[in-house]
Amino acid sequence: MSSTTGPGSQGAAANRDALRRRTGAAGLARGFQVHGTVVSRVAEIVEDPPGNDGLAEADGQATAVRGLAVMVLAADCLPVALGCEGAVAVLHAGWRGLAAGILEQGVGALRELGRGGPLGAVLGPCAGACCYEVGPEVHAALGEPGRARGPADLRGLARRRLEAAGVGEIAELGGCTICDERYFSHRREGPAAGRMAGIAWLS
Repeated sequence: MSSTTGPGSQGAAANRDALRRRTGAAGLARGFQVHGTVVSRVAEIVEDPPGNDGLAEADGQATAVRGLAVMVLAADCLPVALGCEGAVAVLHAGWRGLAAGILEQGVGALRELGRGGPLGAVLGPCAGACCYEVGPEVHAALGEPGRARGPADLRGLARRRLEAAGVGEIAELGGCTICDERYFSHRREGPAAGRMAGIAWLS
């Protein structure tokens, strides 16, 4: 599930409250995102801080706590929700995180917290291959050495990496955040762009 959150701490807090009401979640867990590979294991419902005050650096959240929604924010990067019996995770996967292994870390967190069985994933809206032009250094980081400047397919790369990590069922919501103005896009709007929330929870 995804929702949008506008800039400004008051507007963001109101939108997080709306998310809690809509999902029926008792709380939200999130981190301070740095395009890294840390996936926090969240074992209890804690108070959602205003802004980023007190947030630990993490680009993913995983939990086995029922009623707790885990959340990441994105505005061109790929939000990925993972689930298995007894646990869920959500990941913020831009090209840096994909290259460094955020998806594999998320799968590992689910295996650690869940009860075994098959894993599933949902890939949210992101910068699409139709619009996401990157340089040769990004292609090289993503395992495509020798490619000149050209489009990058974040969803395609994520699907391949998730399949290699043992995720059996993968759904794609589609949508390019750059050319589809229903979504926020850092590339299109610049630093003032809002953020979309990708969340997952055990009901």
